[in-house]
Amino acid sequence: MITSRPSARPTSKRPLSLVAALAVTLASSLMPQTVAAQEEAKQVTVLGRNWVVAPAEQAPGFHRAIRLNEALLPHRPPAVLSARQAVRAFRGATGCSANIDTLYRDITGAYYATLICPRN
Repeated sequence: MITSRPSARPTSKRPLSLVAALAVTLASSLMPQTVAAQEEAKQVTVLGRNWVVAPAEQAPGFHRAIRLNEALLPHRPPAVLSARQAVRAFRGATGCSANIDTLYRDITGAYYATLICPRN
């Protein structure tokens, strides 16, 4: 008894051009968000310490503040607690205040917080 076997290669009913067009559309819609996030990094000085504030790529909706330790003195005392400096850095760089309820610090020393911006 001879039976026919189905072909090993699946057939697709969707044209390849439609799939390619959807992929290009998806990629183009995601690109402006990453470019805008990279452009918004600002450096501010708070109490003699330099901070860089930028949107956080790892946590959407959060901003990140990192203190630059250019003198590489790890044990120097801060003029004010670093959390207060980070809050001032957020305000100086963006004009928005940090939501204290969402403020946290990771192991690298970077501060993350959502921002509360005034309405214009």
